[in-house]
Amino acid sequence: MRHGPAALLLSAALAVVAGVTSPAWPRHPDLDADTRSGEHARGSAATTDPGSPSMELALEAPPRPQGIPWDRLDARAYDLVREVVVGALVEREVRDIAFRSRPAVFEFLLDHPDFAADVARALRQGKYRLRRVGDAYEADDGRGARGWLTPVFAAPGRRLFHLAGRYDPPLLPALSGRLVVLLDSEHVEGPDGVTYCAMRISGFLKLDSPFTEALARVAQSFSEAQVDRRVRRFFRHVAAVSRRAYDDPEGLAELVAGRPELPPELAAEFRSLIVAHLPPPWAERQRFRLLEAAPLWGPQE
Repeated sequence: MRHGPAALLLSAALAVVAGVTSPAWPRHPDLDADTRSGEHARGSAATTDPGSPSMELALEAPPRPQGIPWDRLDARAYDLVREVVVGALVEREVRDIAFRSRPAVFEFLLDHPDFAADVARALRQGKYRLRRVGDAYEADDGRGARGWLTPVFAAPGRRLFHLAGRYDPPLLPALSGRLVVLLDSEHVEGPDGVTYCAMRISGFLKLDSPFTEALARVAQSFSEAQVDRRVRRFFRHVAAVSRRAYDDPEGLAELVAGRPELPPELAAEFRSLIVAHLPPPWAERQRFRLLEAAPLWGPQE
């Protein structure tokens, strides 16, 4: 389906924040084909034609969304998050994203998103870069989007991020915007005995652009599926590395060891973490057999 200049403008606006941390990932059955997504848009009107979803976006302040840990945010984080959520042009939620993962590895990658991005590039799963500067990360996706990623809340199973970025698309005006992303995760054991990370992502997008009102009108005809894909791509590099660590820990440890550009201390900690559940090498070389022991009591022959 072809989109006119207005739709392209909205797509570029979404790339401000989604593109800052999300490269064009290939489809993976764990994250796309085999997942079911639940989504919502604030102010959405009822869809009359199932094949042509419509969105009527209101710009009034929404109620405080469920899930955001407002009472656990400091004053600065509270203001950053509230300003985006109250003025959000678009809200999206994607549910039931599942992939193979171990909790300790997943949390390590979320604690070090710059390292996760470096490993993802080594795995040829992305091109963008994150560089830590103080408590935030400078981000560049290599496709015209640049900005800052700031973690504002971290607890086991829940993360909250604030993103601010600028996108300079060819033949279109530069656009800037902010995004608040709430990431909820839970590790569960599947019926196949495999541990999966079930992830839910909520995104709140606010555009800092004089074209906001025009973009809101364009949004009524913009495909919800495209917004869904943008949200789904958030932190997919973490999922890809976590899945690889689950499937091939020794191979990934060897790859990380052979990458001198990775921070040595983090690389060593990561290698130890992803192979911690494996038996030591000497155990695989030893042969054991049970011996018949003499009874502890009773008559001896």
